[in-house]
Amino acid sequence: MGVRVGIPRALLYYDYFLLWSTFLENMGVEIVLSQKTNKKIINNGIKCAVDDSCIPVKVFLGHVLDLTAKKVDYIFLPRYISVEPRRFMCPKLMGLPDMVKQLLPGIPPTLVVDMDARKSGGDLPVEILRLGRLFTFNPWKIRLAYKTAIAKQKKFKKGILEGLTPDQIFLEKSLSDRRQTIAEEGNIPGDKTLKIGLLGHAYNLFDNYLNMNIQQKLNEMDVQVLTSKMFTEEQMDSGLKRLEKDIFWTFGRETIGSAFYLLQNKMVHGVILLVSFACGPDSIIMDIVERAFKREGVPCLTLVLDEHSGEGGVITRLEAFIEMLKWREQRDESYLSSHGESLDCPESPV
Repeated sequence: MGVRVGIPRALLYYDYFLLWSTFLENMGVEIVLSQKTNKKIINNGIKCAVDDSCIPVKVFLGHVLDLTAKKVDYIFLPRYISVEPRRFMCPKLMGLPDMVKQLLPGIPPTLVVDMDARKSGGDLPVEILRLGRLFTFNPWKIRLAYKTAIAKQKKFKKGILEGLTPDQIFLEKSLSDRRQTIAEEGNIPGDKTLKIGLLGHAYNLFDNYLNMNIQQKLNEMDVQVLTSKMFTEEQMDSGLKRLEKDIFWTFGRETIGSAFYLLQNKMVHGVILLVSFACGPDSIIMDIVERAFKREGVPCLTLVLDEHSGEGGVITRLEAFIEMLKWREQRDESYLSSHGESLDCPESPV
């Protein structure tokens, strides 16, 4: 029986699962996933986390505990420091392995891999070679496994750009399958369908329990959704030209770049921001995006996610937001600011 490695279904699972699962499976490893996020996982994570942790970290801790109960041999905890030049990942992702081992002392042994774009490793990073040697001494097998994993990751990114969700890609669903599912549910967008930008990090956008299945709810309201993961690097860079300075955080670049690209190309009727409570970078991003959209008179709704978020309240806010957008479009009142005053008001503070 092969080595069983557990991968938590949280945080960077929604960005890099195919990369890691493909590599490890080619090493002869059996991949074990935690359950999808549920109330028990969140509650277990909250009990172990420090008070000022953001909700995605609390969820992650709950997933690690779920894998511990599955009696895996190892838990995979990559440390993402940088994935592109001159930018860094969130501090919680840099310190995640240490945080998990400190807060959950009874978990199985961990596999920690440092991913840092600043350290050149050629076509086979040193950390990948080190990880592979835990399972085989054949360097060519490790190299081939990594090459296969990179190819799968590129396919994953292409699917995300086309509008597929990570789970649909993991199940090898195609874009036509997604359209067929939407048609079967009776949510075929019509000519008058509103277009909404749904902006946030992947672990907020695609964890349907944490975000209370917001994308499905918007589809049921006959809304076409464009997420912040559906834009190319070039498109995000084009949006970022609006700023005087570059963005330090990779995830912040994704959110602000896609938001400003939507704004400058007038692609949506409104924008919804999904942000995590107690997230410092998110609070800054939220303020930058809200101010920019207010200046242009484009409605912007911010939904802050935490363990106390109630589905009823979220639905009420979504319905009110969508109805307001429909009212503006039907009555051709888009020249009126959604913030309560005329766009050309000289007293506007922004």
